[in-house]
Amino acid sequence: MGTKWIIGVVAVVAMFAVGGIGFAAFTSSAYINGSATAGTLGPLYWTHGDPTGSESFDHCSAVIGTTFNSSDTLNFGASNLAPGDYCSYQAHLHNAGSIPANVYAEVTSTSGSFCGYTTLYDTFAGWSQPGETYGVSYGPLTISAGGALFYQAQMGFIPPAGNEWQGQTCTFTVTFTATAGSS
Repeated sequence: MGTKWIIGVVAVVAMFAVGGIGFAAFTSSAYINGSATAGTLGPLYWTHGDPTGSESFDHCSAVIGTTFNSSDTLNFGASNLAPGDYCSYQAHLHNAGSIPANVYAEVTSTSGSFCGYTTLYDTFAGWSQPGETYGVSYGPLTISAGGALFYQAQMGFIPPAGNEWQGQTCTFTVTFTATAGSS
């Protein structure tokens, strides 16, 4: 029995060896290491708010950063205007981010009956057309990464207007929105 038992064990071992137990295989590997980082957009901020009036008695002001203690707001002021007078403004809108963007402008609020007799002409709505209209988006103008847009505006008192408009006020907000990429 000893020989038959050894032959049986050899047969079982040979069967497992033929069936793949104990076979070595060649292997090879390849890899990808990846990384993606989003750029930055903004913040947008204003510099060089320079006002000029059409008459010596006009009070034209451009103050940067008085709202919310931030430089993202440029506050225009035009007062002591007679019909036909205007205040002109020049400023720069900066993109502190690392990617370029398209900038749009929209009048997002107006208040006061005098708004019907004032106008805002600027580099977004154009000098040859009426000033920006409430709820209409103008642009885009492209602002480069770390760059600036030169901005010009003119606020004026549109004639004809009678004595009933003396001392009246118009307030408005123009919101500038920068977008980059596709959604």
